[in-house]
Amino acid sequence: MNEQQNSLLAGTSTPLQQLIERIKPLQVLLAQNSYIKDTTKRLERIIEDASSQAMILVMGKERVGKTTVINGLLGREVLSASSKNPTSANTFIRYGEEECVKAVFLDGMVATFDIDKVELLTTSDAFCAQIIREHLDYIEVFIKHDLLKTVTIVDSVALELTTEYAAFLSELLVNRVDEIFWVIRSGSVATDSELKLLERYNERGVKPHFIINAIDSYEGNIVEFVKSEYSRYGNQIESMVAVSATKALEASKTNNEQLKIDSQYYELFQLITKLSKNHEKKTRHIIEQFIEWLNRFKREVEQIPSKEPYLSSRQNIEKYNSGGGFEYTREQRDMAILTAYEEEYEHVCHIFKPIQTLYQLLQLLTSELYLRDERVELFEDYALNYQQAVRDYRKLHVEYMQQYGLLDQQLRKVHGRGIEKGNFGENRQNTVLNQKVIRLNSLQQKCKEKLQQIHYFEALVLEHLYSTQNYITELASKRLQNIIHQVAELNVQRKREVVVLKSYVNKLSEFTCIEDAQSFVRDGILPLLLSGTLALSNEHKKNIEETIDAICAVDLSQEGLYNNLPTNAYDKNIVLQTDFETKYTLSPLSLTDGDILSQVPDLPEELVLQYG
Repeated sequence: MNEQQNSLLAGTSTPLQQLIERIKPLQVLLAQNSYIKDTTKRLERIIEDASSQAMILVMGKERVGKTTVINGLLGREVLSASSKNPTSANTFIRYGEEECVKAVFLDGMVATFDIDKVELLTTSDAFCAQIIREHLDYIEVFIKHDLLKTVTIVDSVALELTTEYAAFLSELLVNRVDEIFWVIRSGSVATDSELKLLERYNERGVKPHFIINAIDSYEGNIVEFVKSEYSRYGNQIESMVAVSATKALEASKTNNEQLKIDSQYYELFQLITKLSKNHEKKTRHIIEQFIEWLNRFKREVEQIPSKEPYLSSRQNIEKYNSGGGFEYTREQRDMAILTAYEEEYEHVCHIFKPIQTLYQLLQLLTSELYLRDERVELFEDYALNYQQAVRDYRKLHVEYMQQYGLLDQQLRKVHGRGIEKGNFGENRQNTVLNQKVIRLNSLQQKCKEKLQQIHYFEALVLEHLYSTQNYITELASKRLQNIIHQVAELNVQRKREVVVLKSYVNKLSEFTCIEDAQSFVRDGILPLLLSGTLALSNEHKKNIEETIDAICAVDLSQEGLYNNLPTNAYDKNIVLQTDFETKYTLSPLSLTDGDILSQVPDLPEELVLQYG
């Protein structure tokens, strides 16, 4: 039973418990916002760590026996120790009445496995194991062991030796734990890169405990080796113990007390037991974590007004909220579009009313492109050829009548009678007269050919007239349907704008919990931090107060933001109602044969020369 459980049974609470109880409602508030999940998750871990036993991190390079050291503490090979494949996932070993393994994935999903699946999740090189580990965040191993009632042990992935003078281990993991046990192998000195990392930890006030493992396999003087290592960096560490993890495991298997003594694990157990009872250090550590978290939260809150989705959501809602001006302009736009659609609908409905001739129909087809397609253009071609033939015939007929009139005047002047008398005198050798008659007959022949052409195209036009004009009326009807569809699309767009506005409101409403969190940090947590209960220094208190003041200085208030937001902008049905189909009726195209046919003069008769 830990100190927290004892204090609860006694009806009292420690300063750390008081802090955590104040922090819990803050975590609940922030969990409502999906945009600061990582910050909220870090706060949740602080609460978990504060509520659990002391947390001990076992770290070191590859193949120094970190996992074996832990197995030695547990008295059995719980964790998979492989010389080929080092531990590939951070592993938290906790106390559990029912032994099992929980895999926590990056997406938050948790899967539970039997205890014998530890290897699968940590060191196995099976393909399925590699796929699983790609998505792992960490794993938790629950073991029924008395040691784990007072501590949680973390088996970390190996140190990353990025360069000769640099090493790396997850800062987030290091920040979570209360104590660090750094494992090196006997006979293998701590490298320069490890010592550089150790210096960085010291700069942050972190002093690890060093474990020299595998003392049974060292051929030299282990005492001298330990002294040598301690002389190099002993002032930078809390303590140094030398052990044999393999002997400790063998002692547990064979129940050999002497072997257990030779493994020197009793000294390690005593150190861990002592550290697990250092509640003041744990309290300081949790407070430091929370202060660091407050600074992270401050940076996060300060960035919210200038980051998405808050920025665009607020800007768009303010645009809608600007005295209704934006909404009024939007309504003006949509009503103008609707009016244009209605005018076009009315225009199409009445478009055939003035059409009374073939010429007017052809002019209409030229200007209204929606009435044209290949079928209509074929009819149009017949009609144009028909009209051209009529024009050509009329022109030839006029020319013929002009020539005919001149010849008739000449005959009357010379012979005293015109062409209609059919006698052109005695002079058969009148060359000029003969040529004029031949020219007239040539024009008459051209008129005859053109008239035949008129009859040909006239027949084609009349043959296709009624089917084509019905088809053209159908095209106009389709145009009307398209206009109705465009109105429907306008309504879809209006609805889409409403959906977008709703999404802005919903996104912005997610940040209400952060505004509540600002107030809670100021009114609920700051007084406790400044009260003296947590024994903070004046400098710490000043820094905390400045941090919380900065958090609360960020204006995330939404008060009055929705007051003038037009109700129909996101609650009311905003579909534009139309009565085009009842208000206007399509007048069909209805030309007759008489409307199509053009009047042409009769074909002149061929002239025959007569002399008497």
